[in-house]
Amino acid sequence: MAKPFRTRTVGLSLALIMAQTLPLSAQSLLDAAPSAARILPGDSESILSTRPVPAEAAAAKVSGLVPFEQALPAYHLSGEDAVARLSFNLAADQAASGGQLTLSYRNAVSVLPDTSVMDVEVNGKSAGTFKIASPNGFKQEALAIGADFLRPGRNQVVLRARQFHRVDCSLEATYELWSEFDPSASGFAATRQHGFQSFADLLTVARTEANVTDIRLILPQAATAEMLNDAAPVLQTLALFMNRDDLAVTVGEKPGTGPGVDLYVSSDKTRAQARGADGQAAPYGLSVRDAGPEGRAMVSLRGATRADMSSQLLQAIQGPLKESLDSGIFSRQSGTIIADASTSFTLADTGYETRVFSGRLSRTGFNMVMPADFYPADYATIGLKLSAATSPGLKRTAQFLVRVNDRVVTSYPFRNTAGEQFDGKLIELPLRAFRPGNNKVELLAELPVDADETCAPEARDDTAPRFILLKETKIEIPALARIGRLPDIGGLAGTAYPYADGRPFDIFIERPDAQSTSAALTMLSRLALAARNPLNADIRLSGAAPSGERNALVITTQNAFAELGNAGKSAFPVNAFQPMTVSTADVDPIRTATIGNMFEAGPEQNNDDDSTALLDAFRKSTTRPQDELSVTSKMQDWFSGAGTRFGKWLNYQDGSGSTAKLRPGHSLLTLTQTPSPSGDAVWTVVHAASPADIALGVRRLVEPAVWQGLNGGSAEIETASLAVNTVPAGAHFIAGMTDQSPSNLRRLAAAWFSDNFQFYVVLIVGLMGVFAVWLGFAIPRKGVRSDQ
Repeated sequence: MAKPFRTRTVGLSLALIMAQTLPLSAQSLLDAAPSAARILPGDSESILSTRPVPAEAAAAKVSGLVPFEQALPAYHLSGEDAVARLSFNLAADQAASGGQLTLSYRNAVSVLPDTSVMDVEVNGKSAGTFKIASPNGFKQEALAIGADFLRPGRNQVVLRARQFHRVDCSLEATYELWSEFDPSASGFAATRQHGFQSFADLLTVARTEANVTDIRLILPQAATAEMLNDAAPVLQTLALFMNRDDLAVTVGEKPGTGPGVDLYVSSDKTRAQARGADGQAAPYGLSVRDAGPEGRAMVSLRGATRADMSSQLLQAIQGPLKESLDSGIFSRQSGTIIADASTSFTLADTGYETRVFSGRLSRTGFNMVMPADFYPADYATIGLKLSAATSPGLKRTAQFLVRVNDRVVTSYPFRNTAGEQFDGKLIELPLRAFRPGNNKVELLAELPVDADETCAPEARDDTAPRFILLKETKIEIPALARIGRLPDIGGLAGTAYPYADGRPFDIFIERPDAQSTSAALTMLSRLALAARNPLNADIRLSGAAPSGERNALVITTQNAFAELGNAGKSAFPVNAFQPMTVSTADVDPIRTATIGNMFEAGPEQNNDDDSTALLDAFRKSTTRPQDELSVTSKMQDWFSGAGTRFGKWLNYQDGSGSTAKLRPGHSLLTLTQTPSPSGDAVWTVVHAASPADIALGVRRLVEPAVWQGLNGGSAEIETASLAVNTVPAGAHFIAGMTDQSPSNLRRLAAAWFSDNFQFYVVLIVGLMGVFAVWLGFAIPRKGVRSDQ
């Protein structure tokens, strides 16, 4: 079960202490720049642009709404009966004065407006209902919320969409039903405006026009790696406190504009290096106040030394930050299960509430985070103990399905047409269907009745229940085989593996510029959210270099950009955060390829792509027709194809990504994991052609829908479409094994044999052969009688 918050707070505190004890670095962002590079006229001589804040960081006109905290995917409700759980934060005076809940929504044209409704609850109390009838654009609904509904701090909102199709009564048609809310125009309109006076008020920071939460680290022109390392623990704590999946971190000399947070961190030493910088009037300690522009906050941490700042931060974690951390990042009912070996959970732990279902396809989903060193194979199963009931009158085709990562892994038929009750019915889920990190789990119940075939909406009885799924339904995790196998970007995205174990690691920023630094800090914040703890990172402004057994995150760009000054070319674009001009609305967040090669960090050569294409064309042109092949060649091709098909079936792959082909020479950004040159550590390499590309690519990579879907050995973002492609690992290397007990070794052996079944077959056949030989020698001797 989930660990107590006190334990998590201690871990948070220890992580911060370790982070603050890292060696101080005197590296300067300017010192790390190539000495031959020259500054072009009109450009700032600092790595930090003195130009206005990029357009994407500036939000639309502030509406005064207290925003919901959840990121964009949480605002989409699909199916006949869907639930969204949102939250917003109020100060005590705001909760006492009430206000109105503003919801801006639209829906699919297939939704029947006559009977489709949206039910709204605030803190467990019904706040109203409205019809779902806005297929032509966003429509606002305003519900008055009295003070008796509200409470200081986090307030929970449950939106339940009950949607019916206009003309189609098939199960497939239920996937055409959806409603979604506009996060920038939805929230709570408080009667009183509060501003930013306390840490809890930071939870009310609105998002920008790009639907991201902007955090801007303010640094002086002579910014150094020491300043970045001073700011890193504060930045990670702020990310954990706000608990938002859509953080975008930028660095700059000037404060930002529009909604967001300006972060100032300084010790006496770094403050002396930054004479004349903004934020000098901030008091000692950790403080929050208005930044000036409406909707923008300023967070400041000021101390005499790094140890002093660490002490101030720990006091805040154990004091004013504790309540929001407890109800936010450490909350058990967040829609996510943090799974571990030999543990059990119920649907109630995901925030699910028991409800009666009257439609054709019941869908209940949650996210399950498996351990990063979990070995998925067929040595055990996850037990789903179903507590549910069906009503009489269902057709014999009714069934219960479990879908993991968008693939059906098991089914159970509802054979009793008179209705039946399930009290802990065991349904086994194969471990192989899961993967380290995030796993999307859906519980589906197909519930057809004879009346669906006539499809007369006016004659439909939506009040007759067909199915009820109880929140007591249990998920039991067995003992797991544990071994760290990399590359695995799913484990990185889900648990920040291998950086979340408390050991110090390096973040190498190859080019000391604003875009690369912003990308590194954005990645660090996202990994801290995945680990649910601050990470013990040491930021270095240099090229990657082996450092014993220390793991590393490498932010790298084309080496050719280091010689821009000598080449006489214009500088790379300063504005790395301009709005995306390519629409990704019709592009899947993740596309999976089936090739197994990994990207190599460093400059990409188009000549290699041309040679590969020519070689492929040559092979195709010289391939003999199938009818001209020999019998041996045909048999080899058949067995090869059969083995490939069996492998895909064994690993729950449908081959949908077989046509995707990654082209490193045309990638905006690549994400790979490799052993360090010494072989004693792991490097995660984020590579792009230019600083502007790496800033834009990381912004795309950490989008919630993309980040949660990362899996395999490597990933790329295409330059033109910004589509994300993932590639299975061609080969794994062992990153560590913390459990060396005999039971874990036994499970690892069973897992290996299930992955390499051909050796298991050979072993069985070999043992049978040995037994046959033994019989051949033993039986003749036993059957001979001697008369001596």
